[in-house]
Amino acid sequence: MPTEFVLEMYAEKTFSLPTFTGYVSRGIFLNMLRWVNPNLSEEYHKPNVMKPYSVTPLYFKCEKTREKGKCLLNPTHPCIMKVRLLRDKDVTYILNYFRGKDTITIYGETLHISSISVQTKSYEELEKESKPTEKFRLYFKTPTYLASLGSGYHELFPNPTKVFPNLMRLWDQHTTTKKFGKEKLQEYKEWLTKNMGVTEYKLKTKLAKMGKKKTTGFIGWVTYETKTMDEWNKTTAMLAKYAEYSNIGGNRTGGFGVVKIKP
Repeated sequence: MPTEFVLEMYAEKTFSLPTFTGYVSRGIFLNMLRWVNPNLSEEYHKPNVMKPYSVTPLYFKCEKTREKGKCLLNPTHPCIMKVRLLRDKDVTYILNYFRGKDTITIYGETLHISSISVQTKSYEELEKESKPTEKFRLYFKTPTYLASLGSGYHELFPNPTKVFPNLMRLWDQHTTTKKFGKEKLQEYKEWLTKNMGVTEYKLKTKLAKMGKKKTTGFIGWVTYETKTMDEWNKTTAMLAKYAEYSNIGGNRTGGFGVVKIKP
């Protein structure tokens, strides 16, 4: 059952943070898990595995500083973090953390959790509520990039044949209801190639720094359209909604690929 936790926190004092904080959010989440289940936290550190969670960067009032690539967190305003879990069993671990602690630590600084809101949507509900639609728009809120097999470069355009098959693989990995399987995935790829296209977009590339590493992704919006009002159309609408929990593309667990759908 995809579940989103929204944490509202207040820092005890002003301190410095990087301008892109997706990987900071991931560190916070993994530290939460380590506190209640060290083995699971270690498992989520493993590379090249479809991990059942995503995070957003920290949202906070950023004060300018002379230090390049940094900004100051204003402690009089809230700091918001969102964690999305794609499996039911992980929800219990996070709830157990909140039962035992009401603070988190970032770079040695303490933030007090003032409120927690929870939004959940079962796989059955996502499937049942999705309806065929002629067009919809995806807003890419944080830098997004897609894998390009056999190339040393990332794909920096959200072609539907790149975006939605990856979401179907994620769905199959974590759903508690029906799975599509390899044959259906191939059938779906062929449908996307013939029946879905991009009719409008407004995108730009943005550089995200993660410590010493740098990654370029795209942000903005894309309108997808299809004239075929069939079951695969409904599936695409379902996967687009699912993306609001899973994120899209590479480094989903580090705050990349945060999206919002608008019919």
